[in-house]
Amino acid sequence: MSAHRIKFVCDSASDLPAAWRARWDISIIPVFVNFGDESFPDDGVSLTHEEFYRRMAESKVPPTTSAPSAGVAADVLRKALDGADHVIAFTISPAVSSTYNAVRLAAQQVAADRITVYDTGTMSMAMGWQIVAACEARERGADREGILAAVADARQRADVWAIPGSLEYLRRGGRVNRIVSSIGTLLQIKPIITVKEGVVDSKQRARTFKKAFETVAEQIHQRAPLAGLAILHTNAPDLAEQMRALLADIAPSDSDRTVILNVAAAIGVHFGPGSVGVATLSAPRT
Repeated sequence: MSAHRIKFVCDSASDLPAAWRARWDISIIPVFVNFGDESFPDDGVSLTHEEFYRRMAESKVPPTTSAPSAGVAADVLRKALDGADHVIAFTISPAVSSTYNAVRLAAQQVAADRITVYDTGTMSMAMGWQIVAACEARERGADREGILAAVADARQRADVWAIPGSLEYLRRGGRVNRIVSSIGTLLQIKPIITVKEGVVDSKQRARTFKKAFETVAEQIHQRAPLAGLAILHTNAPDLAEQMRALLADIAPSDSDRTVILNVAAAIGVHFGPGSVGVATLSAPRT
C-alpha cells in the first residue's frame, strides 16, 4: 500500500501544533468541552485555549469534557478516507478517556477494513510524538506496516509528566478525594503524574513546585539525548519557561523539535490553570 495514500487522524488530546497538522494534512476528531449547557468542540478555534482557561478560572460551575460521539468521529473518518486507501486514527489512552471506544465504533461503521484505530497508550504530546513518527515514516515511503512499526518504536521512547497547579481540579474529576486534596493543598504537596502504556501513575510526590520541577527535570535528563521536547502548560507561560530553562542543556539539536504549548482543554480540564508538564521523545538507541 503506497504511503502517499495513507492519511492520519487524531483526537484533540494530542496537543499536536496546528502548523504540524497542516503540514502533514492531519484531521482532528475533537473532544467536547462543556460549560453548563454550552458545549464547544476542542478544536482551538471555537474556543481558544486561552479563552478556555480564562472561563475555567471564572466559572462557578467547573467545566467538563465529553468524548466525541461515534457520529462526529465517523464524519471525520469519512472525509479523511476521501482520496486515501487507508486511514490511521490515533487516540488518547482509554485509561483516561472513552474517545478510543468512540473512534473504534465509528471505524466499524465507516470502513473497518480501511481504518486502523491506534491506542497510543498516553496523552498530549507523548501521543503527538508518535504521530510525528508516523508522518516521518510516511515521508520516507513506508507502507502501513512500516508506519505502524515506526509508531510502536516511538511509543516506547515517548514519555509525559504533569505537575498540577492545584489538586482541586483532580478532585473535581474524581482523580483524588476531598481529604487527600485538602491535605495536599495545605502541605503544598505536588503529585507528579505520568501516563504510559495505558497506566496513569501519580505515586511520585514533591513538597513544592520547585522540587517537582527538579524531580521531573532529573528524570528527563536520564532519558537524554532527546529527539523531541514539548513543554506543556495550562495558561502558565512563565512556569513553562522555568521548565524549559531546566532542560535547555539537553534540548534537541534541531530547534524545530522543541515546542512550548498551551495544552488543549481535553487535558487541561483535569489539571486546571497554572499546571505544567513535559512530553519527550528519547532519541533511538544505536
